[in-house]
Amino acid sequence: MKNLNSKLLMTEELQEMNFASAVNGNRLRGSYNPLQSVVRLHDDILKALDRNDMSFERIQAFSTYLHETIHWWQHVGSHLGFITSLSYPALAHIAHRDLKTLVDRNEIYKPILAYDQYYYSQTGSYNNIEINRILNYYHDIRFATAYISNNENIRYMLKDKRFFLNIGHCFHMLWSMSINVLSVSIDPHFNFLPKIKDWSPKFLELERSQIPGFTTDADVTISSLGTHAIYEGQARFNQLQYLAIGSSDLSYEKFAEMGMLQGIYIEAFDLFLMITGIDRPTNLNNSVIGLFLLICDVAINPAEGFPSDIIDYNSFIISNDPGMRFTLLCQNVAVNKDRWENAVKDYSRDEYVKLSEELCDSIVCLPPLIGSAIAASWAEEHTDVKKMMAEEADMKFSNENLVIRLFTSKYIRFQEDKLKYPNIFCWPGKSMTGELSKEIDLETVKKVFEKHQALFTNVVGGEIRPTLYKGISEENIMDTFNFFYMNNTTYDMTMKWITEMGAFTYDYQWLSPQYNSDDVKNYVRNNFKDVYSIYPEEIKIL
Repeated sequence: MKNLNSKLLMTEELQEMNFASAVNGNRLRGSYNPLQSVVRLHDDILKALDRNDMSFERIQAFSTYLHETIHWWQHVGSHLGFITSLSYPALAHIAHRDLKTLVDRNEIYKPILAYDQYYYSQTGSYNNIEINRILNYYHDIRFATAYISNNENIRYMLKDKRFFLNIGHCFHMLWSMSINVLSVSIDPHFNFLPKIKDWSPKFLELERSQIPGFTTDADVTISSLGTHAIYEGQARFNQLQYLAIGSSDLSYEKFAEMGMLQGIYIEAFDLFLMITGIDRPTNLNNSVIGLFLLICDVAINPAEGFPSDIIDYNSFIISNDPGMRFTLLCQNVAVNKDRWENAVKDYSRDEYVKLSEELCDSIVCLPPLIGSAIAASWAEEHTDVKKMMAEEADMKFSNENLVIRLFTSKYIRFQEDKLKYPNIFCWPGKSMTGELSKEIDLETVKKVFEKHQALFTNVVGGEIRPTLYKGISEENIMDTFNFFYMNNTTYDMTMKWITEMGAFTYDYQWLSPQYNSDDVKNYVRNNFKDVYSIYPEEIKIL
């Protein structure tokens, strides 16, 4: 019997901007930070991955790397994840003009959240247009992403009588702002992106008609989970399926005893079993796990609103909220449980297409591959996208909007390959064992996986470095890495200006431990001044 090693397996989705290094004794073996776009692995994992063998130690280490890579795919490769990932730079871009106006008027205070209240205390009014715009954008994105992460967060939003209008409005703003910042880079005239300028009157009509979800006082249907649980369930069960195939004696109970099937990692799967009425499997290499992972894939890949335009405004929330989609899919499976629990047999492309279309028909939505086909077509038909994809092929981007262009090019590459190999991306755990389908050999799977590795990861000791891709200039990759983080730290400083109490913190040592804190601070300060014409310390702290 092969024994599992917890030092090679424990993972956690990291949300903070700092990372407790493995060298400091943290229990975590791996994490993915969506704001930094970094996969981090414990030194033990990195050393095991460097072994040139197929020992069970290396297999376990790779399972953790697979888990974290799936998180990268969720954030940049899924239709929903891409939209939410764009929202972070989108807010910084959209707030830039108003922040610059405040600087020009010498209204330079931090945080903007506190300045809003200070302004009211001095004037008795909330009529500062720039402050209102910045905070409205900020709250709309915050509410929408919090709701998507977990619908239960609606209870806290309803307490905000000033900034929270309704979840439909927040969804409208999230999609519109993300698509708007995308349009600047690839489609300024909206020749092929969804026509967001046409959306406002139609959403306004929904509010006037008191449609549930589009007015504060109307009831809104909520699900009992969101992307947090779905993302972790999808990553964990792919990881465990990979391990289970590698060792037949690794049962569900064995993984549970190791603590790998508890909390957020099991939440989505437990709900799946409860709604469908399917029995809990004893072995993870079976059709039930395949079905669960297929439902996760469909749930996080709504196509209406992006990359397709909106078809039915009334159902925009239900069509795009992953928790609702997951729940509805499970309910439809329950209607014909006996057929569905054995539906995933050969994990083939044809099976993915057939079953995903059938699931989507059951909840009246576009299949994920329709969205993939739309996005992939942009690279074939539109000059600006072709130019961006040529930049991606060489990893040599123009500096303007580099983060947006880099993310978008990776999203489109993902869609191109998902059209060809949807089963690899839906069932990567099984794929990486060579047991996926007779139509795909393991070498093809490895090439696809390597092509879609996370952009950045750490090395032993903690330093963040870019992934080196075969056939691409290392100099180009390093230049892209440097400009990416120059932009990303400025985005983060913008968020701190809006929300962080107290003086600016320069917690960016994670970028490179080899530089001292003063070097990192000056690097960030100078980039900030290039964007806003003032140094951070010139902003008055409230």
